[in-house]
Amino acid sequence: MKKFFGILLAAVMCLGLTACTNPFEEEPEEQDGKVVIEVGVLGSTTEQEIFRKYKNGFQEKYPNVVVQLEAIPGDYATGMNNYVQNSTFPDVVFAPGDQHAAYSSRGHFVDLRAYDEADDTFSFDDIYPELIETTHYDSTDEGIWFMPRDYNKVVTFVNKTMLALVPGENGQMYAGYGSFEALKEAWDLETFYEVCAAVTKKVAENAADPSSVPQEEKVAGLIRGTVAVDARYNWYPAYEPILRHYGGSMISLDKAGEGEEPDYNAMLSVDSDETMQAYRSFYENLAKPGYVKQTLASSGAAAFPNSQAAMWFTTRPSWGEVNSANATFEVDFLPFPFDYVGVGCTGYAITTLAETRVSEYAETKEGTNEKMTNADYGWLFLKYIASEDGQNAIGETGMGVPSLMSMKDKGTWLEYGSADINHEAFVLDVEGQQTMAVNDIYSFPATAQKTVSDNCISIMTYVVKDSFWPADLTLPIDRNNYKEIYAKVDEYKNVMMVRINAAN
Repeated sequence: MKKFFGILLAAVMCLGLTACTNPFEEEPEEQDGKVVIEVGVLGSTTEQEIFRKYKNGFQEKYPNVVVQLEAIPGDYATGMNNYVQNSTFPDVVFAPGDQHAAYSSRGHFVDLRAYDEADDTFSFDDIYPELIETTHYDSTDEGIWFMPRDYNKVVTFVNKTMLALVPGENGQMYAGYGSFEALKEAWDLETFYEVCAAVTKKVAENAADPSSVPQEEKVAGLIRGTVAVDARYNWYPAYEPILRHYGGSMISLDKAGEGEEPDYNAMLSVDSDETMQAYRSFYENLAKPGYVKQTLASSGAAAFPNSQAAMWFTTRPSWGEVNSANATFEVDFLPFPFDYVGVGCTGYAITTLAETRVSEYAETKEGTNEKMTNADYGWLFLKYIASEDGQNAIGETGMGVPSLMSMKDKGTWLEYGSADINHEAFVLDVEGQQTMAVNDIYSFPATAQKTVSDNCISIMTYVVKDSFWPADLTLPIDRNNYKEIYAKVDEYKNVMMVRINAAN
């Protein structure tokens, strides 16, 4: 199979979701005489809806196969570790691009390249190559360990109902642009900051005299506590592009060195001069003016769906969070305003245990006397997910942008909500914007990757706080002038390096 080239990319999504015992609350299906494969799925409402679509479409196509949900117990890592410890993996399991490495690298998933090469009806060449890169578990691995189901580019969710009540300096709404269409035409980083300033000013005015705030503005959320943007600075695909814009980077692959053993200490550039400068710029431009909260919910998904932020840096699946909150405001989308942006995906993997399972009702493999294993049936399920029918199934939920390049400009995903919504923001190639490698974390040992991710997030929760920065931000960046923030960065880097060294 052809070797894929391109920038390493990934994304992720926040996956700390609680599983349900019987999330569908459906009657048991008739399984007599049918092959049954189990699929491990997160127990969130969104994942339930998406899986139901896949299940119904697949079983219509393959009526002799039952796709049975197994709710992953607890959050993703807890559930997966439970499978590992008890050797109880289902046949197919949900796999996020930023969390699969700890399992695919240790032999729990099947490399899908063999299935691709043996199947003339399918080719991974039809899927965005940057998504294929997210399926690798480190920078040298070429295995394809899960099937990408969606194309997740970080964009800007916009609360149009709120912005329609936010005047600019010229008195026109939409922060002075008069309409969303005019705002869309003018959209760039400077415009983004203008909107942030206008929202912050309006909220401050209303908070100073709450008794005179019109009911319409209260309902829209223009009250004390609302911020301009939920920037999700506790999520790598959101904060790393901003750090790159300001000249820094949490992970610098160009500092890996030329020896066989990478210089992990240099690669982990959380304390480099350039990155410390980027932290300061992040604080100075977003946190200090009050455009973002200086504390953020662990999921990062509370403010915008509840009308507590005018904008939100996130990906298409987050639309489910808005719907789950029963939001009544009008949502639209604009591109990510900075000159770097991340793209990634989630999907499903076939587990190696599935290769050992054979149903008594399994068909014989074509041209052989062997019966199909549950892994073979799992491949049929994964192929369905990546087919136009499967992509349209997730498109109907509104939560997925197709991973098939051929569906960039077509499919049910463009009809969800309204055809007039700016769906193009999710696939638009913005001039001057570079798609960035959000899975640079794969360059660290697989068993250390979660530790690196968690502690980078911890660093970001401190760089936004007033208490860690001096009043004079023009001081040269060094350990004497910025000792509080340096101390925090050192604390978390030490934890990461201990784990990295232990993994080697």
